[in-house]
Amino acid sequence: MNWPTNLLGDPAYASMVLGAIAGGQYEHTFVPITIQVGEHTGIFFVSQDALKIDGVRINVSAVLQQQIADLLGAYMLTPKLLDQMWAQRSVTLSPCTQPIATTSEAMIRHSRCVDDKLAEAGGTTPDGVVQTVGKTWVISNELADHPGKAINMGWHLEQPMGGGIPFDAAPTLPGAHMIQAPGYHHDSAWLDYSQIALFVHRNCTVDGQPTDFSTVARSADLASLVSAGGALQTLRQPGAPELVTPPTVSPVPPSGATVAMIGVGGIIGGAIGGPPGAMVGSAVGWAADAVRRKLLA
Repeated sequence: MNWPTNLLGDPAYASMVLGAIAGGQYEHTFVPITIQVGEHTGIFFVSQDALKIDGVRINVSAVLQQQIADLLGAYMLTPKLLDQMWAQRSVTLSPCTQPIATTSEAMIRHSRCVDDKLAEAGGTTPDGVVQTVGKTWVISNELADHPGKAINMGWHLEQPMGGGIPFDAAPTLPGAHMIQAPGYHHDSAWLDYSQIALFVHRNCTVDGQPTDFSTVARSADLASLVSAGGALQTLRQPGAPELVTPPTVSPVPPSGATVAMIGVGGIIGGAIGGPPGAMVGSAVGWAADAVRRKLLA
């Protein structure tokens, strides 16, 4: 993929990501984890590793991560689920930190660092979770207390790294630590090299019965399986509209007109809603052009 140089706020980046995912050109696997609280036992399907395109763990804003979740039939993780992914990991990796950057070069460098550490650890296991592979955006009821913001957390680790790097307590896992405890500094448009895409699938099983993640998360009786803060009041990143799914087959290949429609969509969306609006507008422009190319075929 010929990524834009600077990914932050570039409408073309989100459009490329969403187009690739809509076309099935990505790498991602869901694997099970089991959580028991009281008399209830849930099996949830979470990301084995971060989502990749062309072999690269892509960087995402909270808006982009939410829209990818829409396409995958999934949800963003809760803090408890991310903690449980660490607790139930089958492969342990130390964080790949570097100076803060929002460039494609930094994204690729981070992903290669994770690949190197994964190879040293012996690779993945068929149904095992690989942790830690970066930070991710999460959902919790605390989003209501931080309007206009998104929540990021991650980079669990076994020992302090030193050099002033934080060694925060994990929010729901006694005795565990991480570099980034849930934080509210960034808005939903922010991304950097460390923000990768992890999810939980909507299909799950509770007490042996198939159900939907939203049903569990909203239930006063079952929410403790996935949330330490009670039943979830929101299951989406605020301000992230549900994505119009682009057609997965386009008989006529993209052209200069495609770039123009993406650009126009991004400009209009940006004028209305800032950077998050630009991402949504660009995605809609991509979808509209895909329809145009299909009609021309």
